[in-house]
Formats: sequence, C-alpha cells, structure tokens
Amino acid sequence: MSNGTCSRCGGIVDAGGRCTVCGAPSLPAGMQSGQMSTGAQGKPISASRPAFLYNKLTNERYPLTQSVSKIGRDQTNNISITNDHYISRHHSWVLQMQGGYWIEDLGSTNGTLVNGELLGERRQINPGDRLTIGKTELIFVME
Repeated sequence: MSNGTCSRCGGIVDAGGRCTVCGAPSLPAGMQSGQMSTGAQGKPISASRPAFLYNKLTNERYPLTQSVSKIGRDQTNNISITNDHYISRHHSWVLQMQGGYWIEDLGSTNGTLVNGELLGERRQINPGDRLTIGKTELIFVME
C-alpha cells in the first residue's frame, strides 16, 4: 500500500516510507505534492511543457523527459557529460515535481551553481537559469 507521492520526484512512496523511483524518504514536514510553482514574473511554470538543458559550447540539447534526470560523468546518467573531469560521476539531478523543475546537487566534489551561486539545497529553476556543473554551463530552456 502506498503512503503518498514523493516530494522529490513525484514517484510513489512505498509502505516503508521510501520513494519507489528515486529512493528518497517520504515527504518532509510542510511539503505538499501537486503545488503549482511560479517563475520570476509570477507566471506558473508547468512541468508538462517540454524542457531541456542546452550546452551553448557544444550545441547539445538534453531533454528533461523523466521525473528525475540524473547528470554526471558516468554513462548510466540520463545526461552523461564525459568530457569534463570536474563533473562527478553522479553530480546532480533535475526533478520534475510540484508543477515545476528543480535542481539538487548529489554531494558532488565541485558543487553545482545556479546563476553563479553555489547550490546549498534543492532549488527551483526557471527558464534562462544557468546551471554550472563542473566547468560545463547548461541553460535551462522551456518550449
């Protein structure tokens, strides 16, 4: 029997209180799944709109089509960036939850930056945000 929806990725939380998708513990106090997030201009950001990360140096587009898109140097990640040795094997992930997109560092060696600021905890991202993973800069784009 399920205990609810994971606040991290939107997956189903099992009877043991862990998400069956990302393995996170159950919802933290005060978090409610399904809330609509708003962007910088107060307009709703919908995770149902197609989104991707864009590397302007290589012109690569990394679609964010899953509830959890893992980023890192390891080939098993959804977004594998193998040519940057400053990126950890499992560096960070982008989550579709609460009607928006969020980024969270996974304890990487060099950290994750959003618009030049070191990420300390999970943070919502908006179109145009610059994500720095290692020495690689990715732009968050929504279509």
